[in-house]
Amino acid sequence: MKLLLSAYACAPNRGSEEGNGFNWLWEAAALGHEVWCLTTPRGQEALDQLLAERAADPVARRIHPVYIDVPAAINYAYRWQPGVYLHYIAWQYRAWRVAKALDAQVNFGAVHHVTYNSLQMASWLWRLNKPLLLGPLGGGMVAPAALRQYLPDWFKTETVRNAISGLLTTFDPNVRQGLRHAALVLVANGDTAALARQLGAPKVLLTMSAPLPDSYFPAAYTPRPALAGRPLRILWLARLFPRKGLHLTLAALGQVDKRVNFHLDIMGDGPVGPQVPGWIAEAGLTDRVTWHGSVPYEATRAAYLGHDLFMLCSLRDTYANQYMESMALGLPILTLDHHGATDFIPDDAGIKVPVQSAAETVAALARAVERLYDDPTALEGMGRAGFAYAAQYKLSKFVGGIYRQVAAAAPELAGLAPSEELKSVN
Repeated sequence: MKLLLSAYACAPNRGSEEGNGFNWLWEAAALGHEVWCLTTPRGQEALDQLLAERAADPVARRIHPVYIDVPAAINYAYRWQPGVYLHYIAWQYRAWRVAKALDAQVNFGAVHHVTYNSLQMASWLWRLNKPLLLGPLGGGMVAPAALRQYLPDWFKTETVRNAISGLLTTFDPNVRQGLRHAALVLVANGDTAALARQLGAPKVLLTMSAPLPDSYFPAAYTPRPALAGRPLRILWLARLFPRKGLHLTLAALGQVDKRVNFHLDIMGDGPVGPQVPGWIAEAGLTDRVTWHGSVPYEATRAAYLGHDLFMLCSLRDTYANQYMESMALGLPILTLDHHGATDFIPDDAGIKVPVQSAAETVAALARAVERLYDDPTALEGMGRAGFAYAAQYKLSKFVGGIYRQVAAAAPELAGLAPSEELKSVN
């Protein structure tokens, strides 16, 4: 099939949305589809270099990047949060204009919008009147007001964000029209599924949003050394955005019983970085925490393998890629039981603490750390369960499997399903 992929964020060897965009691009081509990818120039150097290095690979030859830029003034505005919305809207308009001309030459069989994965950011490509697949999308999540004291600049990051979300879903025709014209909408969590249906999506399918390349997975579960005589090694790894909940994590660890020997490694940097030393001191954890700052993505795999517990208590998250990365490497998870974590972290792969009042949530997280420290057998069992669960989300099988589900749910998109003939080409 001749497939048009919309991947605003797309770059090889990156995590988060950039990595997801590239993974969908590569795997769709690996299934035998001829893929034209609309994206920004931000990942152009890395993507062009990879395609040049793999020029002999038939998969690379089926990939046709189309780099679309916006005016310089809008590129400049991208560095501020409201400017991200402006940049994306301007890019979507230009992408549609380019896609319209391209479709007249190519005649695409289907259109798949992958990134940005926010439902509110929408896509203009419903206007092509081609079978349209959206997602997996997020965007239906709302941070719990009960925990607002742990989310810096609540007004700026949540009140304003929710207001912009309401404006977009009310006044941007591309949001509702895109959902209503889509043959199928893939969603990454139950919150977004509810919002998509509310806005008129006729067909919605809940699915994982963070598969991983096969090469990321070790051949077998990697046991951690026995805890006797050493600290419980806890890892927190993410960009330091307010919604990632580092302040909450530190507050909870500050309430862990002093008999528990643990050490927290924080890996990441970002907007709330200047507040981190104060949070550490406030929790009384100065001698139990090491903040490493930004760490290259290539180094994070070793970090997961070198720890006993992954603790990321995002206050609002579609589904953190780090959850899947940690499970793929046999690392148990301690998190909040909401949003994507509810849907795609199995109960036996860690502990998911219900969102309650701030005091109750902090206490429950602290008790969970104590429980895992006292029961290393349970800790190892969770790591093994997560490893087994993650194995079903290897990229080599995931995209083809999703496209088969899509074809079964929406006959207009039947051409996306890989056939035996297509698989034999690769």
